[in-house]
Amino acid sequence: MQILIPILLIGFGLVCIFYIRPKLQDSVTEIKYLQTKTINELVGMFQQMEENGLSNDYREFVELKGSVLSDKLLETPFSNRKVAYCESNLVQVTESREQYRDSNGNFQTRMVKHENTISNEKTSQEIQLIDGSCETSVVLEINGTGCKFDIPKTFDRFEPKANLNSYHYFNSFSWNRYGAETLGFRMKEKTIEANQNLYVIGEAFKVGNTIHIGKPQDTKKPFIVTTKSEEDLINHSNQNAIFSLIGGILAIVVGAVMLFI
Repeated sequence: MQILIPILLIGFGLVCIFYIRPKLQDSVTEIKYLQTKTINELVGMFQQMEENGLSNDYREFVELKGSVLSDKLLETPFSNRKVAYCESNLVQVTESREQYRDSNGNFQTRMVKHENTISNEKTSQEIQLIDGSCETSVVLEINGTGCKFDIPKTFDRFEPKANLNSYHYFNSFSWNRYGAETLGFRMKEKTIEANQNLYVIGEAFKVGNTIHIGKPQDTKKPFIVTTKSEEDLINHSNQNAIFSLIGGILAIVVGAVMLFI
């Protein structure tokens, strides 16, 4: 066991330096040098491919900047705001008595809090992107595999059970189901606002007459949908690459010291 921990630390450090860091750097390079396309250019490209009989098989890795098409807004379950997209999470917070043995071998009692996820829901409607270059929108396959979907947390609140009557979401709740030990609930929402700007990198392809953006067939290429700007995304990836290098070096040094002392 004594030799296992330093070996694991050294192995972790090598992974950070030679795998995670290069992967982050490749992602930054991909973002930096990929030229932004307009949806109008994308439409023209597919029309040209269709004339050549290649529309159904044609795919292209693209960078798009635009905003969410917000014709139909939805109401968030907890904050009751109108948004284009919402992921909500409801966590039950309980408290129970727990016995434990103290350092003298005596049994003691303490109160322990627990959290249990009750629901985790996502908006089912499609997310569509427009950019003003034409009237056509594209569908973002955010629920598909391999999508790095980065949107902000806009609501995070714990409410004691006594205060929940002010939330419409809890009107039909049966409190007997949750028991007297329930202290309350933590409510979380991640949302995309109406007309929110989005930055998208992914592969464009046709499904029927509609252009979709999804996970590239080349697994080394990313599929990103984020509310961050291109500049913010590059800065964040650069910071993570630096942290991976520093963390990897520290892990190797600590592992080597433990191994040879």
